[in-house]
Amino acid sequence: MSEDALTELLESLGNAVIRVDSNGVVTGLSPAAEALTGRTQDEARGLPVAEVVRPGALLLLRDDHEERARLQEHLVVSERMASMGTLSGGLAHEINNPLASVLANLALLQEELPKLLADSESTRDLLEAVAEAHRGAERVAQVVRGLKVFSRGLDERRQPLDAARIADQVLQLLANDLRHRARVVREFQPAPPVEASEAHLGQVLVNLLLNASQSVPEGDADRNEVRVAVRPGTAGEVIIEVGDTGAGMPPEVLARVFDPFFTTRPVGSGSGLGLSICHGIVTSLGGQIAAQSEPGRGSIFRVSLPAARSAPAAAPPGPAPASSKRGRILLVEDDSLVARAVKRTLQREHDVVFVEGGRAALKALEEGQFDLLISDLMMPEMTGMDLHAELSSSRPELAQRMIFLSGGAFTDAAREFLRRVPNPQLDKPFDPQHLRDLVRQLLST
Repeated sequence: MSEDALTELLESLGNAVIRVDSNGVVTGLSPAAEALTGRTQDEARGLPVAEVVRPGALLLLRDDHEERARLQEHLVVSERMASMGTLSGGLAHEINNPLASVLANLALLQEELPKLLADSESTRDLLEAVAEAHRGAERVAQVVRGLKVFSRGLDERRQPLDAARIADQVLQLLANDLRHRARVVREFQPAPPVEASEAHLGQVLVNLLLNASQSVPEGDADRNEVRVAVRPGTAGEVIIEVGDTGAGMPPEVLARVFDPFFTTRPVGSGSGLGLSICHGIVTSLGGQIAAQSEPGRGSIFRVSLPAARSAPAAAPPGPAPASSKRGRILLVEDDSLVARAVKRTLQREHDVVFVEGGRAALKALEEGQFDLLISDLMMPEMTGMDLHAELSSSRPELAQRMIFLSGGAFTDAAREFLRRVPNPQLDKPFDPQHLRDLVRQLLST
């Protein structure tokens, strides 16, 4: 590891860390250690540690070689987590496009087949098969939505969240791992929303549930249990508990369970960072996390988070009254499967013209009039964001009548754009009825 990388990692740590060499000479300070000692890193470097540490201060010191090795392990894990975030964000985007087509077409079949086929046992069997396919595709969509908990860059914006909804989403994501080890018990009570980002709260739950799963041996799922509870606290806070009937921990292990790099697993089986990451996230949200355990009887991890000051975002509006106007819609999408699904969803009520990409959209706008645009967000050459910027200058009234479809806003620019613009936004896979309602509302204004 380079000295620059080691210094950057040291500066990112929230704990007071003093690096010393084998002779007890200071080689580096974290920002928290600078505050504790009253010396800057430049002032302390090269001094004996006894001159830097204030009398009475209690510090854990390691020699530079050991600290460097631990920090290098931390950096490797951080890089792996960043790679996982990038991979899952891109994977979600690639899956969401074809999945949007599958779900939209299945929804259309569910709507139209009863109108075209006479009621019979064969028709009912066919409709049931379509409904089962739709449910299966929805399960895939739930798993893909769960991938965002690994993508810390996907959206770290804090907002009021339903903790039970996030817990259920994570349980869907980890269902295959859990079902071989234990019965999953959900105990969700009505509780206020919490102020957090989906990525961070999801990461806490993923880590706690993986920890619970790994504490239970495989092969006896009927005898073991992993329990997830969400309930209101006595002081208005929200309590999230993850419990298991696994091996449990002795007191000496329980006392160190949130220490960074502490693990009882064999070398190569864990970094010892999962629970310390949970602790860092929860405390950054103004909450607390605690554990109780007994050998042979399992463990319970209890997270307490303050309730959000504001209510969650309003649910999408109900069905809009059908507009008497048949609109002319420009659909801008680089994936033809998605484009055909959107066109089928809208073409009974509106005229839909499909073009591939932002530049083709500008050319179409020069040649004809359109009432509104539906545009993919991420496209090669010219994105939906670029198209919006161009129209904001040349056709501001049309820029306001854009609906954005997104398979995943996994860049900083895309996330900032979606936060900034007031335009309607639909995630892929989209709800066909919601899309129809949005179009009707825009055409009626």
